[in-house]
Amino acid sequence: MKKFIIGTLFAGLLAVAGHAAEPLRVFIRSGKKTHGPGAHDHPSFLQDWTKLLNDRGAKATGGDGFPTKAQLAETDVVVIHAEEGGNITGEDRANFEEFLKRGGGVVAVHGGTVSRDPDWYKTVIGGSWRFGKTKWLEGHMSLYFTDRANPITTGMSNFDLDDEIYYDLEVLPEVKVLAGAFTPKPKDASHPGDDKRVNIYDIQPQMWTYETGNRRALAFVPGHLYKNFSHASIRTLLLRGIAWAGKRENADELCRPEELGDTLRYPEGGPTRPEKAAAKIELHPEFEISLVAAEPLINKVMNVDWDEKGRMWVVETPEYPNGLRKANTDEWKESGSVAPGKYERDPLDRISILTDTDGDGVMDRKQVFADKLELATSFVLHKNGVIVSAAPDIWFLEDTDGDEVCDKRTKLYTGLGTRDTHAVMNNLRWGLDGWIYATHGYSAGDVSALGAGGKSKPPVTVGAGVVRFKPDGSEIEMYSSKNGNTWGLCMTSDGQCFWTQPTSGIVFLHTVLPEYVLAKGKVPGTNSWKGMVERQKVFPLMKWEQLAYVQIYLGGSYTAAAGCAVYEGGAWPEKWNYSYFTGEPTVNLVSHYFVKPDGVTYTTEKEKGREETEFIRSSDLWFRPIENRVGPDGALYLVDFYNQAVIHNDTRGPLHGPANAAVRPDRDHYFGRIWKVQHKQAKKIEVPVIDRKKAGDLIKASASPNAHTRMTAMRLLREGNLVKEEVPVGSAALRAYLKYEGAATAEQRRELIS
Repeated sequence: MKKFIIGTLFAGLLAVAGHAAEPLRVFIRSGKKTHGPGAHDHPSFLQDWTKLLNDRGAKATGGDGFPTKAQLAETDVVVIHAEEGGNITGEDRANFEEFLKRGGGVVAVHGGTVSRDPDWYKTVIGGSWRFGKTKWLEGHMSLYFTDRANPITTGMSNFDLDDEIYYDLEVLPEVKVLAGAFTPKPKDASHPGDDKRVNIYDIQPQMWTYETGNRRALAFVPGHLYKNFSHASIRTLLLRGIAWAGKRENADELCRPEELGDTLRYPEGGPTRPEKAAAKIELHPEFEISLVAAEPLINKVMNVDWDEKGRMWVVETPEYPNGLRKANTDEWKESGSVAPGKYERDPLDRISILTDTDGDGVMDRKQVFADKLELATSFVLHKNGVIVSAAPDIWFLEDTDGDEVCDKRTKLYTGLGTRDTHAVMNNLRWGLDGWIYATHGYSAGDVSALGAGGKSKPPVTVGAGVVRFKPDGSEIEMYSSKNGNTWGLCMTSDGQCFWTQPTSGIVFLHTVLPEYVLAKGKVPGTNSWKGMVERQKVFPLMKWEQLAYVQIYLGGSYTAAAGCAVYEGGAWPEKWNYSYFTGEPTVNLVSHYFVKPDGVTYTTEKEKGREETEFIRSSDLWFRPIENRVGPDGALYLVDFYNQAVIHNDTRGPLHGPANAAVRPDRDHYFGRIWKVQHKQAKKIEVPVIDRKKAGDLIKASASPNAHTRMTAMRLLREGNLVKEEVPVGSAALRAYLKYEGAATAEQRRELIS
């Protein structure tokens, strides 16, 4: 009996294996060519794709007429690519329904989604064109993938092409939308549209699957221009779709290895391969640029720092912007979530250590120090770990056993605002006084200190501007307030506080007198800061015509300046010292201004002869510099969020999601690059490995020409309790005030004034 069972199972397995080895049988329902040159070339598709499928191991035939009953009996998948291909009537429909009933698959391409009987055809492919309702728009389009977990679209990146979209199709709610596109539809009468180009208010399906009973169908709207069937991603989509509709276990069965992987990740019209991205960057002629890190090693880096060993640390934030918040619209439309519809899971943000193991200047090893963070935006190194902001909380993440993995988490503060996740705490920096400074957007919150000495204090309202807090969780306060969305901070080695805020029209600011001083004067309406770079024009390399990617606020100026670096690297020629750098990700550039003393504060100017250009600008839409910082080697490092979309909220009024980010189909959660910009005549700056227990190392680092190294030494001295007095932070005006306040007698104060 046992032998009989084993023999039967073996025979069954052989039968399954034999069935799997049988070629997939495909019939291409074609038709005559219609429309203009290069469009609706159904005969060429029939000829070329019959050959392609047969070359790939399928058994493909086809014709201009609908397949007969006998032909359908020898077919697993019908590909419909013909003008009004869904017009199937009479005996053809009866034969087709019999084919469908036995589990036959359907792939409908472009005109194959059109039928004069949409109510019936919807039950076949899940949706249909309806005459008198559905519309088309021919021209430049972006195809956005909305489900990359599906075997047909896995590994795909969004891309642009010239083709045609259909909108106001009738699509059943049971379909799974795999790709969509913006349409020309307006929001309402107050937000008129233009039927000749797409708008930003409406996203509709352009590709979907439909499964009912034991059959499968794929609908693919693009395909108006025949040349697009040679696009690597479209070819792979259709090959996979045919295999999937034919119920093959491996959707890549008809694909070749070279058509997968990076070919899909970096398609024509989509993101640029990291090794080719520098070719699209225009750089100041005195400098050179090199790639330090990129995907897949890193994903969506938002902040960077270096430890006393010279290693680069990064915060990776693939959860931006929505984190684990639930979508308030159809999940396929909302790309703000890294895993749409999956909210009961561990978050994916993390703090990582990057290392260049072979000395070629490119990071090739990553050690995740702390994971399972949600919407982490910035950090500072502290003792045996990091202090990280992940609103609503600030955490101290420690490694207590020396294995470079966080094993202890202490919440220092809570209550930070989270209404808008691009207006939260960001850009943490150490001040010379032992406080941690940060910029903060308009998502205000009432923050409670949770450390010893802080629990008894009332909550402090923290909003837009510069905030500071103590690393032990005992105290937090506003340092310099200004309405707007602040993103970028530099605490210089001589104690100045510079910061970036684009949304008010004043981009670069210097704190002259902090609020704790102004409060003592009780003079209402007095600003703590001086603004520079006001309403300055920007000069991008490219102009983006698509409404999804144009500047929408302060157009032609700084809409979203991000990052603040004042050069004290010690490596560049003298004229570059105290230069200010900031990115403008919405128009793909990095700006530079010389910073000059002006009394107790500063003024700025652009380089002579370069008033109408930028330090860096790119022709790559995806280049999004959101942070810049001077490293311990004296180079300027740029954090490139590398994303098709960089806009968060949209003042034009589209639907906004749970993190106050506009609902869009183009938010990426994978790509990310870090660039190194170095002067061609830079001095070589030694990046020391500092042993915090060795006085000689600390003394040497304290004398470095590089400000980052000097400030690292200061941090280590403070952590070792070797700095007993607070080093003042602030402008010359603040230092004068502190001296005045510290004077013991009226006579001493008069001497200071005189």
